[in-house]
Amino acid sequence: MKETLKKKYGLDVYRIEKSSVGAGSDTYFVACNDGKYVVKYPAQSRINHPEAEPQLCQYLLAQGIPVCQFLKNKAGAFLTEDENGRRFHVQRFIPGKMYGLNEAPDWLLAESAQLLGRIHGALGDYPGLPIGIGADFFRYMTPEKALRSYQKSLSIAQSRNDLDIVADLQYRIELMQRFPAYSFDLEQLTCLPTHGDYFISQILCGEGKINAVIDWTTACIHPVVWEIMRSYVYVAPSCKNGEIHTDEFLRYVAQYRRFAPLREYDLGHMAELFYYQIAVCDYYGQYYASTADNRHIYLHQAVFSTKLLRWLEENGKALTAALLAAY
Repeated sequence: MKETLKKKYGLDVYRIEKSSVGAGSDTYFVACNDGKYVVKYPAQSRINHPEAEPQLCQYLLAQGIPVCQFLKNKAGAFLTEDENGRRFHVQRFIPGKMYGLNEAPDWLLAESAQLLGRIHGALGDYPGLPIGIGADFFRYMTPEKALRSYQKSLSIAQSRNDLDIVADLQYRIELMQRFPAYSFDLEQLTCLPTHGDYFISQILCGEGKINAVIDWTTACIHPVVWEIMRSYVYVAPSCKNGEIHTDEFLRYVAQYRRFAPLREYDLGHMAELFYYQIAVCDYYGQYYASTADNRHIYLHQAVFSTKLLRWLEENGKALTAALLAAY
């Protein structure tokens, strides 16, 4: 890597340290004579678009949104291939603290919602990003397909005697067998360019402020309410056990709405959309298939989302009523 960075960027590297945070991508902290940098090899995935990330971040920086700043290589490109054909970026290092899942202080809970609103406000007319949760998602991510995936994952869990996972998958299988029919009008949902993975592990913090939102590789067009709700459940300490505190969530949404509008249809379908997405995605299968060093992150996501499913099954309608009443 030292030779590649010298050849492609003219960087004189004297120390390289691999990041222990994140799964899928390989990230390295690089110390050079003229400063610190981050080298990231994005995971090969259909949802990752590293070629779009640098220009998007340039645009956001110009709009006053704190994000990453990328370096161009000697050929004038942001994306570089190493000697093995793997693509990577080089970014300027941004100092800051990263809080753990569901460990945000009160100020960050409010700032997270406000910054997401600012991001959506800034990206309203940004062109060229792919569709995330859209028509194809609902065409291919169905309860029937999820049921088959959960049954395969259950066989793996049983063979490994992962009893807690077995219990979770049995619940998900039973849920899919009686899952109600949902229909979402994508024309009425506010769908905008967004981060795609906006949550606490992508936020670098200073003293009482956000220094930067990192990792825009999965940026795409989503229903904004999905990103709002997902960001909340991972940032709020009150959600640690998979329970959503309605009054606090209403305040989170209100902070977002200071900077970006939401329609009545958005609020009326926010909980249902999030419920549907976490219900039909087999995170347990992703955990078993992963060979990443930090694959336990996938298991945490799986277990946590199952807790949220149980809560939303019991309380989702009441949460929706509260959101509509606050409209």
